[in-house]
Amino acid sequence: MNENLNDYELALNLAENISVNISPRPPVGAVIKNKGEILGKGITETPPGNHAEINALLNCNNNNFSTKGATMFTTLEPCFHKGETDPCVDKIIEAQISQVIIGAIDPNPKVNEKSINKLLKNGIKTKIVEDEVQRKRSQDLIEPFKHFITTGLPYVTAKIAISLDGKIATKTGDSKWISSEKSREIVQKMRSFSDAIIIGSKTLKIDKPSLSAKNISMQPKYKVVLNTNPTNPERYRTLESESNIIVFCEKTPSDLSNWNGIEFIEISSKGDKLDLKEALKILAKKNCMNVLVEGGGQLIGSLIDSNLINKMRLFISPMLIGGINSADSIGGEGIEFISQSKKLTDIDVIRVQNDIMVTGKVRSHV
Repeated sequence: MNENLNDYELALNLAENISVNISPRPPVGAVIKNKGEILGKGITETPPGNHAEINALLNCNNNNFSTKGATMFTTLEPCFHKGETDPCVDKIIEAQISQVIIGAIDPNPKVNEKSINKLLKNGIKTKIVEDEVQRKRSQDLIEPFKHFITTGLPYVTAKIAISLDGKIATKTGDSKWISSEKSREIVQKMRSFSDAIIIGSKTLKIDKPSLSAKNISMQPKYKVVLNTNPTNPERYRTLESESNIIVFCEKTPSDLSNWNGIEFIEISSKGDKLDLKEALKILAKKNCMNVLVEGGGQLIGSLIDSNLINKMRLFISPMLIGGINSADSIGGEGIEFISQSKKLTDIDVIRVQNDIMVTGKVRSHV
C-alpha cells in the first residue's frame, strides 16, 4: 500500500467513528499532510457546525502549520454551494492545497463533480482514491445520504428480534426479552443514531415501548406511530420524552384536550392501511435521513411489500417459541414465487452473546 492509501485510511477511520448523529449530513473525515507530517484532521459536525475539510484546515491554523503545497484526504467531495456553511472548495483553494484525494463523489446535484472540476481548474491535482475497498467503504458511509438526496425518502432500517423459528412474540404477545442484553445495547445505539423511530399501533398497545435511547443526550428527533384511528391517549404516555411524538392517521381525533404533546398528521390510506410512502416523505421533509422501524411483523411486512426498507438487522435468539398463534416476524401480503423475494446483500453476521446478529441491505428497494 502506498503512502496516499495509508493517509486516506486515517480519514476513513475518522468518518467511520463519528460518535454523534450529524444527520442530515453524511459522516466525513479529512486529513491534511505535507512532507510526511500530518498537519491537521477534522470531522463533519452536527449542523450548523463545520464540515470536515474546514475543521482540518482550522486544525492546521491552530497549530500554526502552513497548508501551502499540502495534500488533503477527504472521504467525500468537498461542498460547492453555500448552505449553512461557506463552500469548502473555496477554502481549500485559498489554503493553497496542492492535491486532494477524494473517497466518493457527492451525489447532491448542487455539488456532483462541480468541486472536483473547480479544484482542477485552479491547478489542484484531484483524484478519487484508487483502492477499491476504501472506495466501497466511502460509498457505504454516504449511502443513507445518497438515498435521502436522490429519492426524497429516508434511509429505512428495520430491526427485528426473533426466535430460531421466526417468532417475535408468544401467543399472549409476550416478547420480553427475546434478544440478549448485549443485543439490546446495540439497539439503544441504533436509536441514538436515528432521526425517527416508527412503530405501529399494535406494538404500542401490546409492548408499551418508550422508544428512548439510553444515551440521554442522543435521542431520536421523532417517535412515530402509525395509527389509522387513534382513540386512546393513555397508550401514548410511555412515549413521552425529549423527542417529538408524531401520529400518522387517517383522521385526527375530534377532541385533542387529552393528546398533549402529540402532532397528528393526516395521510391517505390504501384500503385499511395508511400510505407508508407518504409518511416517509413527510419525515424526509422534516430532515429525517435515518429512520429505524421497530414495529411488528405486519408493519415491517408492509414496508417490504412496498420496497421501502433499505437495510435489515435481525437479532436471532437460540430459543424456540412455537405456536400457530404466536406472532411471526414478517407479515404483509408476501409473494407468490421465490423468484420475487427480496434478497439481502452485503451481509454481515456476528455473534452477540448467544444471539446471532445478521445485517444486510435489501436489494429490491426504490
